[in-house]
Parts: sequence; C-alpha cells; structure tokens
Amino acid sequence: MRVRLKKIAAELGYAKAEIFPKQDYIRADRGDTGSFLNLPYHGGDKTIRYAFDDEGNCLTLNQFFNMYEKYSLSEKELANVKKTKEKLEDDNNPLKGAPPCLIAISKEGIPNGQRNNAMYNFGVYLKKRHSSDWDLKMYDYNKKYCTPPLERKEIEILIKSLERKEYQYKCKDEPIQSFCNAKLCVTQEFGVGDGAPSPTITEIRKYDSDPPIYFVTIDGESVEVDDVTLHDSEKFSVASMNQLGRPMLPVGKIIWRKMLIHLFKNLGEVPAPESSKIDVQVKELLADFINKAPGKEMKDIKRGLPYSDEKESFFKFKDFWRYLQRSKSWPDKTYPKQKTLRLLESLFDAKENTKSIEGKNTRIIEMKTIKLDKPNLRKTSMKDVPFA
Repeated sequence: MRVRLKKIAAELGYAKAEIFPKQDYIRADRGDTGSFLNLPYHGGDKTIRYAFDDEGNCLTLNQFFNMYEKYSLSEKELANVKKTKEKLEDDNNPLKGAPPCLIAISKEGIPNGQRNNAMYNFGVYLKKRHSSDWDLKMYDYNKKYCTPPLERKEIEILIKSLERKEYQYKCKDEPIQSFCNAKLCVTQEFGVGDGAPSPTITEIRKYDSDPPIYFVTIDGESVEVDDVTLHDSEKFSVASMNQLGRPMLPVGKIIWRKMLIHLFKNLGEVPAPESSKIDVQVKELLADFINKAPGKEMKDIKRGLPYSDEKESFFKFKDFWRYLQRSKSWPDKTYPKQKTLRLLESLFDAKENTKSIEGKNTRIIEMKTIKLDKPNLRKTSMKDVPFA
C-alpha cells in the first residue's frame, strides 16, 4: 500500500506528502512500534476527519461505507493497478528516458516563478541525452514547456552555467520535488543514476528503556541505534550501512543537530517494560547480591560478602561492582562506578561510611535491608510548587 500511495502522490504532484504508516516494516521483536494513525469518523457526526465524494463534498459515515463498497480494491487488484504508460522509447519523443518529474511538469505546466529551475533541470536532461546540440535544444524546450517562455538572455545564462561542469538534477527544489519518484527515476535512461537523492530521515521513535533505543525511519525502513550513535552523523551512517545496506552522505555537525532538533519536536515514544528501566535492573541485581549468598557475620564483609541484620545491610561497594560486572548485564559504560554509587544513594538512601571490622577501618555501604521480592525504595518528597 505504501509503495502504491507513493507513486500516486508523485503523479499528483504531492511527492512530499506524508504516507501513513511511515514505515515499510517495524522491528516488533525489538520493541519497535509503528507511528500513530488518525481514526477517521472518530466522534461520529462531529468528526473533522472524513472522506469526500467525487464532487468534493464531505461524507457521513454511512455514505463512506457505500463509497467503500464502490471503490475498494482487494490486495490482488491493488497490486495489478497500473498507470497507462506512454510510449517514450521513440527517439523522436522529446522526453525519451526522462525523469518522471520532468514528464509530469511537461503536462501539468510550470508555475510562474519556477521556470528557471524547470529549464535548469531540462538542461541537465538534454546534456545527458544530447552531447552535441543540447544547448540549441534548450531554446526549443523553453518555448514548448514554459508559458510564457523565458527570455533568450535567461536561457543563455542557464546554458553558460551548465557548461561549466556536470551538474545533477535539483531533486530537492521545486517544481520537480513535488513530482519526485526516485525509485522510478533511477530506472530511466537519463534519470538520476549515480546522482540519486540520498536517503532521507522522516521520523524518530524512542524506545523508553534505560538507556534508550531509537528507531529511525529512512525512506520507510527502520534503523535501530543508541543515543550516542544517533547523535553522531558518521556513526549513524555506519549503522545505516550495516542494517540497511545504505550509508548516508556526509553531513556537517550543525546541519545534523538542526535536523535532530526538528525531528525531536515530533518524537514518537514507545513504552518499554519496567524490567528495562535502570532502577529496576539495579534493584534486582542488588537484591540478588545481598540475599542469595550473604555472610553470617560482619567480619565476612572482608571476604567480599554482604552482611545483613534485621534492619540494615552492609557491603563494600567494590565487591558489589565486581558482582555487576560478573553478571554481564550491567551497562557499565553508561553507568560507571561513580554513577552507579549515586543510584544506590538515590534509590535506597545508601550511605558510604567507615566502620571498624576486626580492628581495621573499612569503607562500607550501609542501607536498609531489601528482599528479593520487595525492594524497599526511598520515596522522593516533592516540594510544593511555587505558584498556585
């Protein structure tokens, strides 16, 4: 459906329009979800999302069902929908092998104010197709496709510009951007070829685990990255190359940051299971450490074991840190020693003190005893807001 809608949008001059859902597939096994969909007719007769009839009038829900029965296609019928192709293989055809955008604007007409851009792209096409007299044909195409035509002087300026080096189509500029069909264009004899537009990021979704995971939509396909990779355009290019087989073109840091800022304004958030949260992970690991193999006396702390009485638990932080590393499940790069220690202080009111054990001062962590099934968490007291 997405492939068909993209083709239809390009034919109608709406290639930039969003196609929902935005992804060709999702990584459901890794927690990814698709982008949201608007539900038409939500709210009944009070809806502002409704279908139109052939004359452009809004339809009631019942009228929509009638139209659905009239126009809906099965999956097989949709796959067989084909646009009647014009015979463009003839050498006498002025647009033989041309990009679909140029074919479209040749029929739709070129809006006033965009004739220079249009003729520039026609010039690129002519250079690709006619190596000798492409410049002379520029004047003919100007008269044929521009209404009114550009003045001769303006065509001469465009010719001089195109003579300097091998230019590519301006796929990101109007009037051709709205009619862009990149996948079809690369198959055309004089299409974009090696100058095909680079992959475009259209959406970012955040999987709210700890640390977070991001699913980035590139031309309908999804790339899974961590925060550091997403923040760095070069690292992201490597991830895109490995996962999709498509590296990104180099992008300056400022441009990349601006793009992220823009995309994060509409960031989609995917809820993650509680077990993926860092506080839950540290609670479970700490409860295992304290309760599964505890020492019998305070002096056992010197042997690397935790010790608990009825109210409190005691252990050396370095022993707990070794336990975390042995578990191979702790993100020690994201949460190194000092950050992990602050987590214990924040979640469990843990305090590091010096205690005399067998006549020797030992730095230990003291905290309330927690159980495997019921960690005792500190409740953070919220301050009253400074306004009513």
